[in-house]
Amino acid sequence: MKAIRGFIGSFVLFSLFTSVLPGIGVGQARTNTEDDKTVNAPEIPSTLGGLPVDRTSSEAIREFTTEERFLTPLVSALPDHPTIPSPRDHLGYIAGTPGEMTNVAEIHSYYRAIAAATDRAKVVSLGKSYEGREMIAIVIADPETLQNLDSYVAKLNKLADPRSTDSAAARSIIESAKPIYWITAGLHSTEFGPPETALEIAYRLAAEEREIFKNIRQNVITMITPVLEVDGRNRSTEWFLRHGKGHKNAYDRPRTSPPFWGHYTFHDNNRDGIGLTQPLTKNFLKGFLKFKPTLSLDLHESVPYLYVATGTGPYNEMVSPTTISEWGSIANYEVSRLTGMGLPGVWTWGFYTGWFPGYILWMTNNRNSNGRFYETFGNGSSETMMRDLGDSRYAGDKVVDRTWYRPSPPDEQVKWSMRNNTNYMSSGVYVSLEYAARNGRNLVENFYRKSSEAIKKGIEKAPYAIAVPQKQRDRGAAREMIDLIVEQGIEVSIAAKDGKFGEVEIKKGDAVIKLNQPYGPFAKNLFEKQKFPENAKVPPYDDIAWTLGLTRGVKTKMIKEKKILEHPVTNAASGKDIYQQRKMGKGLRYYVIEHRAQEGLGELRFALPKAKMMALAEDTEDHKKGTIFVESSTVDQNAFAAVLERTLLDVDGASSLPKGKMIELDVPRIGLMHSWISTQNSGWVRYTLDQSKVPYSIIEKSELRAGNLNSKYDVILAPHFGRSSLKSYINGIDKKWSPLAYTKTEKTPSHGRIVSSEDITGGYGFEGLKSLSEFINGGGTFIGLASGGVFAVDSGIVNNISMGNAPINTPGSVISMKVNNSSSPLTFGYKEFTHAFRGNTPIYRVGKDDHELVVAQFGSKPLRKRPWDKKKAKKTTEKAPPLVLSGGILRGKGTLNGAPAILETSVGDGQVILFGWNPLHRHLNHHDHAFVYNALMFWNDLKEAGGMKTP
Repeated sequence: MKAIRGFIGSFVLFSLFTSVLPGIGVGQARTNTEDDKTVNAPEIPSTLGGLPVDRTSSEAIREFTTEERFLTPLVSALPDHPTIPSPRDHLGYIAGTPGEMTNVAEIHSYYRAIAAATDRAKVVSLGKSYEGREMIAIVIADPETLQNLDSYVAKLNKLADPRSTDSAAARSIIESAKPIYWITAGLHSTEFGPPETALEIAYRLAAEEREIFKNIRQNVITMITPVLEVDGRNRSTEWFLRHGKGHKNAYDRPRTSPPFWGHYTFHDNNRDGIGLTQPLTKNFLKGFLKFKPTLSLDLHESVPYLYVATGTGPYNEMVSPTTISEWGSIANYEVSRLTGMGLPGVWTWGFYTGWFPGYILWMTNNRNSNGRFYETFGNGSSETMMRDLGDSRYAGDKVVDRTWYRPSPPDEQVKWSMRNNTNYMSSGVYVSLEYAARNGRNLVENFYRKSSEAIKKGIEKAPYAIAVPQKQRDRGAAREMIDLIVEQGIEVSIAAKDGKFGEVEIKKGDAVIKLNQPYGPFAKNLFEKQKFPENAKVPPYDDIAWTLGLTRGVKTKMIKEKKILEHPVTNAASGKDIYQQRKMGKGLRYYVIEHRAQEGLGELRFALPKAKMMALAEDTEDHKKGTIFVESSTVDQNAFAAVLERTLLDVDGASSLPKGKMIELDVPRIGLMHSWISTQNSGWVRYTLDQSKVPYSIIEKSELRAGNLNSKYDVILAPHFGRSSLKSYINGIDKKWSPLAYTKTEKTPSHGRIVSSEDITGGYGFEGLKSLSEFINGGGTFIGLASGGVFAVDSGIVNNISMGNAPINTPGSVISMKVNNSSSPLTFGYKEFTHAFRGNTPIYRVGKDDHELVVAQFGSKPLRKRPWDKKKAKKTTEKAPPLVLSGGILRGKGTLNGAPAILETSVGDGQVILFGWNPLHRHLNHHDHAFVYNALMFWNDLKEAGGMKTP
């Protein structure tokens, strides 16, 4: 064993060693079959690093690994520590055991057992999830380091702000500081392998005595969060044990995921780094701001066999060149070390771009640290299965092809186990930690230098600051945005006096975000307009725009004169320091709220359901159309005060109603369509409605099929359902797996939440579409968000509107819009030219004779009309904005420009409202929310207001 331990520390000797092990030659291509036997790896040693070997665990590792080339010397045997329990000691099985799955309580219990058994580990709490489960991290280092953890954390916090730590002080700190490496797992709940692997990683880091592990403990402070999405982990673990266990055919089995992960979020829980809506995200950020980890590594599961992230680019321009260089350096080290150990299919570059800053891992990149991730191949199960990789492509290349970035590709077919997953992932983590241990001083120094460079950028290059005026269209939205910026760790100030900087005037009391601060580049990135390169070789992986002023509907100004940095300011602790509720007069007969498309109008109506409210349907001398009048005698004053405190809606008073045409705002009974196929986007709809106190009921497939919907609902809202077809929702989940229950039982206590069903197979069926048609024709209002309109359009309920997936690529961009029918209440509060945050959703189309159904359009290109109708068109007095305000259109500009954005039409006694984008996208595009609230508030007033056109 001494010889083995010796060459583990030496890359050259290690490579020589692995080349002589049977079946572990680099680049050896082979195809394995279902008949392959258990691996015949080198003999299990009697000791490992001076510790006796746990022979039972070591034999299980080899038994559950499908080929010996999927083992490395780092993981092929497990030591038996005299006091620290192994996963098998605590749970009864090793990580990667077929048919086993470990829930959150068991994982956390094991981590606490490690911490109780050694002075090399301690557990820290990160906070609670939405459903009240604890999130934790285990911190592992040598005893001296752990005993002085607060001191080491303080060192990194000092280096994080060079304004209070000069270069001389920094040099002294760097000499004694240690990098903190935060490893996270279990963000995506059906990526089952990472939390299981995290069990063994924690054990080896705490217990192993081989040189690599001792060196890591001495030189790195390792934090491991075994499960980020704790609610989803339990739901998914229970789902596997209930429905997935025993199914070993990857291509013929029940769906691998429960219908829900978190209470609101699904896979998009990894897109919340900008909006910070979920406790999961908030807790991670608080942990980062406290510990200032130098590196983070988020463990995921999808790509064969192991992808170590660098991304393909184009990279976000905010990211320091030093960070990008570190990505490459660390990834190349990992690929070369693991390939040198004989692992095939370890690669980098060809997956994800590195543009979108809203991932969990980017909380480190956004703040001068280094965030990365792994993708390790998995089965969505702990069962062992044959897998076909022949059709898998990334960055345009087949994953089984040899390329410059994948010199040893995976096989076209492979027998894959969760233990293989554990071997790859954990081996990668160990060599990554090895890199940090060997290069800790450089990494810590780079952290300080990146923080210094961030401040320097704010001093030497425009813009130098961002101003957010007190005077806003929606002061509630502005306050919420400032609160978000403060929560992100960005410093916000308040102008102490008036000033003019070039063309930008600021008033005393305006918010000022100076960019000469450690997180200045991040602040700039959040507020500037994005421009994704149209000629990028690899298409974007996610949203390519996030400009806060546009997506939040808040006026912001970029200040390009350097003297703003010397302008006197005071610190703002929250948005309340800038935006306060205005006093309201007493004894008013009517409260008057001007409609400016404020997000808070939805809450105003629905949080005060008994209040009598009316809106102007036309402009008058004193008021704009849409202005809301609330009869004060019908208002619950305490509830009203609470609404105003939350929304900051400006309220005036009136002794009488204006003479213009008024429409009464009836409170509708709202039903939200639910599909068991996909709950991701509907989760964000639920979250947004809940935040605005809008009551609704969820309509499950059985209720839709049962009919008689008009007796329960006035409005049915269909969320964006992605790119699935009407056919898929008619049929639903394959009935061959019936019954597939999602119900709370003694063994599945986390199931049955949100919606419950004894059998989620099957879909809406034709009877469901018939019920929906009867609802609409019977006087109901149907609202389809993006592809949610498929139920009205492709079913034939509406026969003069079509939809389809046109050759357009607008991956999350801010697109200009033009209001075509300002008389429609759907557009109340918005100007003639406005905008929307649009992703890749279907395009709606109408014929030349139906152009009046288009309430608003994308861009400013004239709608398709008959020649005689063109002459009647109202001419605009405003200058049309460009089609793209932030982000980009990578394909199909001509098709999108002039395409319908909002349509409304009558069907029988009811009406259909269609949105050509998702206005409730991840709770990010707040500017667009009022379109939906207009539809809900004016659900039965479209004809009366004169806005609806009948085909």
